[in-house]
Amino acid sequence: MAQPAGSRPGLDQPALIAALRARVSRLEGGGRLAHGMATIPICDGMGLPGDGLARATLHEILATEPGCGAAFAAVILARSGGTVVWIAGSSDGLTAWPPGLARFGLLPANLILVRADGWSDALWAMEETLRCPAVSGAVLASDWQADPAVAALDLTASRRLQLAAEAGGGIGLLLRPAILNPPPSAAASRWRIAPLNTTGPGHGLGEPCWQLELLRLRGGKPGGPWAVTWQAGQIVWTTAVRIAL
Repeated sequence: MAQPAGSRPGLDQPALIAALRARVSRLEGGGRLAHGMATIPICDGMGLPGDGLARATLHEILATEPGCGAAFAAVILARSGGTVVWIAGSSDGLTAWPPGLARFGLLPANLILVRADGWSDALWAMEETLRCPAVSGAVLASDWQADPAVAALDLTASRRLQLAAEAGGGIGLLLRPAILNPPPSAAASRWRIAPLNTTGPGHGLGEPCWQLELLRLRGGKPGGPWAVTWQAGQIVWTTAVRIAL
């Protein structure tokens, strides 16, 4: 029977709701899947959700010295699988020598270095970078010599960065000096990394070793500390090491 003029055809409401939910899910998950897997692997056996760090998410690295923090950030960014951006508010905050980062898988051809004119500009650059779907990951590196108050990152600013990461789909990293009682942030995870002393064959220089500790994880449990080594392009468990003084 023909429907009366001006009336709308009947709608299958359950089917419509299901279609809307599927569309929202695609929009929410599009960023996470734009660069491949939804997580970036770190090291087997850590018990991370999805066996890695979530994309489209902000994560925080607290390092006891710049070198180990830069190396860990480089490993994560290299595994993001695309163009990455390293942002700092000063030359000191860069702590990024491209040939050195290449040792940890981050090739210079995939790396863009940005030195902003001050911390506020660095925050702006980080937010805009994370919103770009062409970027698979970005790191905001604090100035290691400055007063921590100068490079402060309050909860509101970190929430803006988290929202930007969700919009762009890449992974965001905050690389900061390890301090006692770090302020809260919107980052999904907070890591602490410290160098470990080790020796290679014949008491020579060994592979880079770190102590990793997962201080906080949204939707999961903290873990560590773990003694790990960078070996043959992988982070693996290690033994017979001690914390560098």
